[in-house]
Amino acid sequence: YMGSSIMLEVSWWFVIKCLLIAWLGFKVYKLFIREWIYIAYYWRQGFPLDDYFPLIGGFWRQISDEKKYGDCSFTPKEQVRRDPEKRIRVSTNLGNVDLMLLDPVLVDEFYKVATTHYEKERTMIANFLRVIGEGIVFQEGERWKLHRKILSSAFDFSNLRKMAPIVREVVDEHFQTMSQQPLNRIKIMNEFQKMTGDIVLRTFFGRNFSQHSLDGKPLTLFLADFLAAVALQPLKNPLSFLFGGGILKYNLTRNDREISRQLGLLTKIASETVEARRRSSVSAYQKGEERKDFLDFLLEYNAKHPEDPLTEKEIIDSFFTMFIAGMDTTGHLLGLAVYFLWKNPQYGDKILAEAEEQKINFGAINIDDLAKLKFLDAFLQETLRFATPTLTLIPRAVSYTHLTLPTIYSV
Repeated sequence: YMGSSIMLEVSWWFVIKCLLIAWLGFKVYKLFIREWIYIAYYWRQGFPLDDYFPLIGGFWRQISDEKKYGDCSFTPKEQVRRDPEKRIRVSTNLGNVDLMLLDPVLVDEFYKVATTHYEKERTMIANFLRVIGEGIVFQEGERWKLHRKILSSAFDFSNLRKMAPIVREVVDEHFQTMSQQPLNRIKIMNEFQKMTGDIVLRTFFGRNFSQHSLDGKPLTLFLADFLAAVALQPLKNPLSFLFGGGILKYNLTRNDREISRQLGLLTKIASETVEARRRSSVSAYQKGEERKDFLDFLLEYNAKHPEDPLTEKEIIDSFFTMFIAGMDTTGHLLGLAVYFLWKNPQYGDKILAEAEEQKINFGAINIDDLAKLKFLDAFLQETLRFATPTLTLIPRAVSYTHLTLPTIYSV
């Protein structure tokens, strides 16, 4: 009887060891061996590997380029400059193979089948999916079309025209605060991000929402710090490189638990605002505001389509999506525009001359006035070309096996 117990104990330990060995073998195959099989597959077709670094692959090249050249996309740009005929750039990423399409013809062909043969890549940004996973950015198919339709109505030109007073109000408030600080202590891009973030808060949930504070911080600053922490979260938990970003939601580290706590606070205050507005059945517009806010448009859709409403998470994730997009991209654009004006003051003179010629009243500027400022528009377009805040579109993972593209590829 004792011998049988010992054999049973040894047997269970043997099984556990076998399972661990099998798991490690699978991880080695998935993260290292399999990607080299497919690298060789494309190499034979005339597309050699451009970047390789264990595990993080092309991400390492972006970090290196940013540190060395101040531009995380320097290497791809340089390759195209040296070889205008280059069509595809091949790199690796956590056991997957990434293709960056450089040929406009290939890009056109890709988007003809993007919705049927590919789906938005989620592996590397699983930490952000908790925040914006059900917003428009990561929706697919008919649900994406629905979100786009609703937001398009909110961005109607007549509604945008009514936003101008809110923008002027926020900008005046922030510049008034900045005027009381020493110039050498002002980080202009951060200030622009605060402005645009505050504008998103007021235009999405209404004027009063931005007055909330969390952990003793204004809501805009709390949100900005929270999103920065989410972006760095995978780097502070090495397990995400072995098990994927999905492991971060299990709160295994102190940093993961703190991010979950902050997300809970933000979700709670947003949820309470949505529920209060829904119960009142009275829009901000009906309460005397000059315009509907974005929450009004989303709740109006739900009232008209009770059979297929937007979920509360879809509404909250839409807010987070707009906050990220508005704060980061617009703040980046304005910050770089100021930088280029500083480097090229002659363009600032032309912008002011154009405004004087068009008799623009800066104290009451509106969208109709902006349409007259052609040189300003061209300057901002050129700023986007030189220093875009968005390097690429969201990578797409292969969901339909082609004759020429294995399913571990993302494009």
